[in-house]
Amino acid sequence: MALAPALALLLLSQAAPPDPARVLEDAGRYREAEPILRRAVSDAGGKPSDALADAAERLADNLAKQARPREAEPLYRRAFEIRLARHGTAHPVVARSLSQLAGLAADAGRLDEAEALSASAVTILTAAGPDARLNLARAQGNRAGILAAMGRHEDGYALYREAAATLQRLGPTAEAEFAVALNNLGSHLVRMAGATSVQAGFRRSFTLRQAVLSPLPPVSAPATGGTEPVDATLRRRLLFDAAMALRMALSVRVKLLGEMHPDTANSLNGLAAAERALGRRAEAEALYRRALAIKLAMLPSGDRDRVIGAWSLASVIAEDGARTGEARTLYRAAAGEALTAQGWHADYDRAASTELRSFAPIFTGQIRTAWTLANP
Repeated sequence: MALAPALALLLLSQAAPPDPARVLEDAGRYREAEPILRRAVSDAGGKPSDALADAAERLADNLAKQARPREAEPLYRRAFEIRLARHGTAHPVVARSLSQLAGLAADAGRLDEAEALSASAVTILTAAGPDARLNLARAQGNRAGILAAMGRHEDGYALYREAAATLQRLGPTAEAEFAVALNNLGSHLVRMAGATSVQAGFRRSFTLRQAVLSPLPPVSAPATGGTEPVDATLRRRLLFDAAMALRMALSVRVKLLGEMHPDTANSLNGLAAAERALGRRAEAEALYRRALAIKLAMLPSGDRDRVIGAWSLASVIAEDGARTGEARTLYRAAAGEALTAQGWHADYDRAASTELRSFAPIFTGQIRTAWTLANP
């Protein structure tokens, strides 16, 4: 039934005003949102309250997404301390803080600490019941990444799948989170396909298309603790599932966010990596080009996603010996963006060092292509 014009105007006037910081962050403009979030922390006052914890957490999230973990950690800890004092050890909001602190510990290389914190978060949220399912899925995804960093790739895979399945059951209200989970799952499968071995028994349990569309099979025998090689057949099965999950993530993000959004670009980049690993270089290059065009249009200079976009496209073009010049131009652009990103760090701390080391292949590629052009 259509609403009367007066009633429609009344409902519109009563709608919650847009959150300016969220609008900027949703567009990938985290630095522009930061001053707004800092004011929100100041406005929440110095007295411990749920409002102050929430404001501190939001600012910490923003800084973490800018690769500034040293600045984010005290804010996450402040939110955790307030929530622990107000709600006790078994409350879902405390678990959310534990999961965030686990992510920071993992980024700092403290994997044992990260694993323990993430396990506590998942335990609390599992016991919290149906109302906590969204936060549980987030915590499971975070823990999966930590387990993968510890070399426990099969355990990480199972948790990534479980998180995706939970979000799929939650339906339209969790579609954006579902896309994140699918993207994480697909990227993890690409990494597993690049490994030389997997846990003994994994090959038998892994069936094509099981990653999202079917339940985990029953375990017929306990793991032996040994390993088995990733042969060509298993590798292709892993990559086909990865591509499937990444295509699903891309379709959800295009529907929710549109073609010209940084998250859409990230899904394009992930799918390109899977296609490239499958040997479909032309398809991968087209996807990388689409992703880079979005990032250049929507993100500021020096953003890590812009660096990765130019770097990825350069590396696939470099495989075509006839286009070394184009590859060098892209490597140069990526290197320039990487140095701009380094300038955003207040100090040359662990985060700055880790980021710069991760960019090393860009400078190697730039020198290699220059050398090739100088020595035809």
